[in-house]
Amino acid sequence: MKTYYVMDMGGTLVKYALMNENAEILEQGSFPAVTAFLDPFLQSLDENIRKYEGRYEGIAVSMPGRIDTARGIAHTGGAFRFFRDTPLGEILEEKYRVPVTLANDAKCAAQAEATSGALKDISNGAVIVIGTAIGGAIVLDHKVYMGSQNAAGEFSYLVTDFDLFTQYTTKMRGSWAGCFSSAVMVRKFAQRKNADPKEYNGIRFFEAYDQGDTDAIELLDEMGRMAAAGIFSLQAVLDLERIAIGGGISAREEVVDVIKKHLEKCYNAPSIPFCYPEIVRCRYGNDANLIGALSFHLNRE
Repeated sequence: MKTYYVMDMGGTLVKYALMNENAEILEQGSFPAVTAFLDPFLQSLDENIRKYEGRYEGIAVSMPGRIDTARGIAHTGGAFRFFRDTPLGEILEEKYRVPVTLANDAKCAAQAEATSGALKDISNGAVIVIGTAIGGAIVLDHKVYMGSQNAAGEFSYLVTDFDLFTQYTTKMRGSWAGCFSSAVMVRKFAQRKNADPKEYNGIRFFEAYDQGDTDAIELLDEMGRMAAAGIFSLQAVLDLERIAIGGGISAREEVVDVIKKHLEKCYNAPSIPFCYPEIVRCRYGNDANLIGALSFHLNRE
């Protein structure tokens, strides 16, 4: 059975796994992400990939940014700001002498869900990943939709307040990411407690929630309301069957429940011409990007 080296490039850590063609993880780990310059980044990869030399027949990469999967080009790279129309696929193929596939991280998550997860057997759906920002991808006719410039599914940039967005574009204010991401929810919670936001994370937030903290309860409800408003708008355009919610906080049942509660309110008017989409949790958690990256690679093979 063939074996592949698969990477999920995050802004803090690069997760990697040695996987077989059935997407079974044989070995996995992580190393610090190098986000400043290309050469040190490549060196950090090399230090890890060389350990598995001779044990893989291809490399699959999940990464942020606008990625041309067909041509292996990283037009942008999110936290890896040195990527500018960089032929990363070609660079890695020349270095390691095996086929290499690149794909956007949210699209990898959607690919995993569409292939064998929460969107399996669904013709048209979407994945919304609630994290530091809002990752997203659209599945049309059982395939992840890339878009004409490989930028489909950038849900973070859905504008909620035009004036605010145009003033604070780089800070994402007045956008979907600036309204209901998990990072925003935690930051607002810290502000209510008059504390440094660095002292809080999702774990501490839900510890407070479980203890009945009214601020945490109100902020989770606010997040659900903003998420529902955006989903309603997406549904008006795309008419999807099912939307899967991912990201670390989606492990909490309350997250999907509160989104569904507010989305139902949007459908109170009898004249709405489009249907209510099924809202579910993603099947795959932290390994979704790895599974999806491998799936993209196998499809290219």
